[in-house]
Amino acid sequence: MVLGQLGTTLMGVEDLVMIGPLGERAVASVGAGNLWAFGVLVLGMGTLRGLDPVYSQAHGAGDVERGAAALARGLVLALLLSIPVVALHLLGGPVLQLLGQPAEVIPGATTYTSILALGVPFLMVYVVIAQFLQGLGKMVLPMVVVIVGNLMNILLNWVLIGGGIFGLELGVTGCALSTAIGRSITPVLLLALAWPILKEYRPPPLSVVLERAELLRLMRLGIPVGLQYGLEVWAFNAAGLMMGWLGTTALAAHIVALNITSVTFMIPFGLGIAAATRVGNLLGAGKDWQLSGWVAVGLGAAWMSMSGVVLWVFSEPLVRLYISNPPVVALAATLLPIAALFQLCDGVQVVSAGVLRGAGDTTTPAFVCLVGFWGLGIPAGWWLGIHGDAGPQGVWVALVVGLSVVAVLLVARLWWLGRRGGIRV
Repeated sequence: MVLGQLGTTLMGVEDLVMIGPLGERAVASVGAGNLWAFGVLVLGMGTLRGLDPVYSQAHGAGDVERGAAALARGLVLALLLSIPVVALHLLGGPVLQLLGQPAEVIPGATTYTSILALGVPFLMVYVVIAQFLQGLGKMVLPMVVVIVGNLMNILLNWVLIGGGIFGLELGVTGCALSTAIGRSITPVLLLALAWPILKEYRPPPLSVVLERAELLRLMRLGIPVGLQYGLEVWAFNAAGLMMGWLGTTALAAHIVALNITSVTFMIPFGLGIAAATRVGNLLGAGKDWQLSGWVAVGLGAAWMSMSGVVLWVFSEPLVRLYISNPPVVALAATLLPIAALFQLCDGVQVVSAGVLRGAGDTTTPAFVCLVGFWGLGIPAGWWLGIHGDAGPQGVWVALVVGLSVVAVLLVARLWWLGRRGGIRV
């Protein structure tokens, strides 16, 4: 699961590294476009991820019919959610302009988000199939598909961004096309590989799949998780928007630093998903799940403590892997030591949220993110970085505050829920 999530993030790393030679404007255009595109995509993907406890608890209880019905309804929800997500992708340019982003990055960002919209329905279907397989404890197949997707992304970027063997030099457009093509192929590949497993989960009649009450019940489970993911991603996006107010250099530095930290974040993020599956399986089988949950939290904390040391010590060399522009390198290298400070809290909060999701609590993490990020972190970032004179570093210090509060509150909730045995969904 960790390798699969890491592979997903590496696609973004590959995009930035391969677009980097075109300069800070290209980096900022892809970064600004991705801030908006992923910001709207995460709400749909997060909502689908809220179905994790349904899949995992059904598997733990040995209820194949319930699992098959949940899979079919998940696919219906994926297609329905794709409609507003695609529409929001197409509004990327006007929204970024309204939010005061640098004028020189708007055309590239608009092209980037519009092309990415083509792959949204395919990605949403992939998420449902991958999540269902993970609920069954089948983690390897999604990982294999992600590895193939990375190789395909590198090849397509090489061909479309800077020329490759066909002489195409599409720049930002080529970067977006490679991502959209990759997203369109991955669900087909995953379905082909997983068919021997999935064919046993025959869906009920369409009238049963489309039962309004059941679809609404799944939405009630999923929307809080979508909001939880959204509130966290939007907080970092809001920090990116504030960086855009400070100029193209600040925005490019923020994008590079955030991309580096997203790589380290994927390890505890994958642990959180694995923990959600393990905890849900145990809870569905009527067994104790707390030990698995706390072990996962401890592993996340240990990894992020080590990654914090690496970010602190090797900040500038890591930045230079992405871009050589001296002002961007200098600024991004000052942000990574601050990121090192929030690594521990970031790991603890994301794994705790995964454990809570497996235990049936999809609501509390959303409320906690609202308080920590939007009640404290973002207002503090604006006060320090924009209103005050702390600049980009002030915005990132505020993120440390928000993540710390979220981590403490989620651990407290996990301890409380553990004493009460969890929630069956």
